[in-house]
Amino acid sequence: MTVGIGIVGSGHMARTYAQCLTAHTTGTRFAAITGGSRAPIVAAEYGVPAEPTLEALLARPDVDAVILATPHSLHLPQTLAAAAAGRHVYVEKPMALDVAECDAMLDACRAAGVVLTVNQVSRFRASPRTARTALLDGRIGALRMMRFTTSVLGYPFTKGWSNDPAEGGVILDMGAHVFDLVRWFGGSEVRRVFGSLRDFTDGTPPSKSAMVQLELANGVPVQFLMSFEMPPPGIGSQAEVVLIGSDGIIDCDNFGAVRLGGENGWETLFVMPPFDGNRDAKSPVRLAAFAEQVQDFADAIRDHRVPAVPPEESRAAIEIVEAVRRSSETGRSVDLPLA
Repeated sequence: MTVGIGIVGSGHMARTYAQCLTAHTTGTRFAAITGGSRAPIVAAEYGVPAEPTLEALLARPDVDAVILATPHSLHLPQTLAAAAAGRHVYVEKPMALDVAECDAMLDACRAAGVVLTVNQVSRFRASPRTARTALLDGRIGALRMMRFTTSVLGYPFTKGWSNDPAEGGVILDMGAHVFDLVRWFGGSEVRRVFGSLRDFTDGTPPSKSAMVQLELANGVPVQFLMSFEMPPPGIGSQAEVVLIGSDGIIDCDNFGAVRLGGENGWETLFVMPPFDGNRDAKSPVRLAAFAEQVQDFADAIRDHRVPAVPPEESRAAIEIVEAVRRSSETGRSVDLPLA
C-alpha cells in the first residue's frame, strides 16, 4: 500500500516535508498541497496539484493522510476536519496551544480510528539518540541531574505568524521539543514545575527567555535555561543537553558533538555533520530525522499500529509548557498532572 499524503501549509516546514516525501521516504506519495500563498509555487516545484481549500484536499481519494505544517492555532480545527474525513494526521510541533486543545485532538482521532502523531524530530536526530543510547547503556551510571540550554543571540524571525502572541510565544515553540526530551531522557513523568518567563527586549513574540526548574517523579532534578535574547558570544548552543550521572557526564549538542566525560577526561562519541537549517532546507543531514519520523507515520498507517511517538507524549510536553506559564504568573511551583 502506498500512503498518499497531502501537505497543509506552504512555508519552510511544508517544503521540508515535501522534500522528505519526494526523496527520502518509501511507500509514500506526495499527493497534493493546500494553504498559504506559496502553495502554487511548491505544487509546481514538486509536480503535485494545489487545492484551493483544506476541504478540497481532504476530499481527494488519493489523500490518505495529511501533514499539518501550519500556524499553531490552526492545528486543532484542521485535525478535527481531517479526522472527520477519515484522514490520518501528522502535526508539526507544537501539538496545540494548550492541553484542552490536545485532548480534543486526541478524542477526535480516537473516535475516527485514525493515526495521530506530532513531530518530535529530536528523538530521531543522531546526536540526541547517541546520547540517550549511552545513558541507557549505563555509560554514566545512574542519572542524577539534567540541564538543557537554548542560547540564541536574537529571535531569528522578524515577521510572519510566529510573531503573533496568539500563537503561544517562544516557550511553546521550544518547550514542545525540550520538555519532550526531558521525559525521553529522564524516563519519568514531570511532577513539579517552577518557571519564570521574561522578555528583556522589545517586540514580539513573548516569552523569549525562560528559567525553568523541573522535578521528575523518579527524583531527578532538571534545569532549562532558554534565551533568544542572549548577548554575544552566547553560551552553549541552541539545543544542548547535559546528563550528569553517578559515574560520568554526557554533553550533547543536538546539532553537533556528543561527548562522554569520565575519570580520563572527555571522549567524543559522535559528531553530526554541519548544516544550515535556515538556508539549506534540502540538506540530507537535516532531513534525515524528519524523514525517519514521516516514514514511521506512514508505516504505522500501513501496519495499523501506534506510531513511534504516540500523541499522548506530545500532549505531556504541552502540559509542562502550561505549567511553566502558570508558575511564572503566580510565582509558585505547579504540580503535575494539572488540575
